Amino acid sequence: MKKISNNTFLGKLVQILNLVVVVFFILSVVFLLKFDKINVVKVNDEPAYLKAKEELHTIEHPLKQAEAEVDYYTTKLDTLKQHQATLTDKKAIKSMQEDIDRTTSTLSEKKKVLAETEATIADARATFEPIETSYNDLVAQDEAAKKTFNIFMLITIICFVVKIVIWAIWNYKNSKNLRAVCSWMSEATHPSWAFFGWIIPIYNLIKPYTFFKEIFDETDYALVDKSILSKENRNSDTDFTLGFWWGMFLMTIIVISIILFASFFGNGPAFYKFNHTAIAIVAIVFWAAYALMEISVIAKYNKMNKMLLDNESKF
Repeated sequence: MKKISNNTFLGKLVQILNLVVVVFFILSVVFLLKFDKINVVKVNDEPAYLKAKEELHTIEHPLKQAEAEVDYYTTKLDTLKQHQATLTDKKAIKSMQEDIDRTTSTLSEKKKVLAETEATIADARATFEPIETSYNDLVAQDEAAKKTFNIFMLITIICFVVKIVIWAIWNYKNSKNLRAVCSWMSEATHPSWAFFGWIIPIYNLIKPYTFFKEIFDETDYALVDKSILSKENRNSDTDFTLGFWWGMFLMTIIVISIILFASFFGNGPAFYKFNHTAIAIVAIVFWAAYALMEISVIAKYNKMNKMLLDNESKF
């Protein structure tokens, strides 16, 4: 029974998923820029909209009081007239008529104030309506563009998570290969850390890197030790290559993501000071560079995996 399994297919699958992630990330950024074009206009127009809305509320504020006063004096006048109809004394009737006249005059003034208030509000609403319509249209377009971006970003994230899972399986199997043929690997990191290294918060910033580096270095050592790979042809600058690859990963996933979010969805200095198109281009370049770097690293290890498989009898 073979001790060494051929894991190159899993490695190639991770490489393909890297390309898929990059493609969907680029599409996400394209839709993000479309959203941003609308969102910038909306953000710039929002202060004018809010100011116009506040002014309308200020103008509308006296309306309730004016309506209440008209209702009050209308009710009062009706009550006075009803009460007058029950009187028989001429002096009482005359006094009541004077109250009715005063109330009628006051009611007339209050109705005039109400009409003027309603006319002012009607003019204000006519002025505010196109502002509100324009702003609401922007909000609707903004939400639609954001929804499209979210869909493509969700697909990107799902593909990325699938890639990480397959990467972990690939590393797990590669670690099992080494344990099967290298006795000293029994003292090394347990293969299960291929999965746990991604799950534990904070620790997952470094453990996936150290786990893969251990596999890479020990595989390289095993091939040289069995003269399968000459010292002249062994992988050189491994520390720099893998360190740069993981640094690109952290920069892309953490730093670039934060800058993207702050630039496109925040309301702070980054939104107003950064050139959004430039930030988007930088993000794509970083993601593509990280993906290509990872594809290269996987290709190197797949080559070593094939060497182990072809020379299994030497172990």
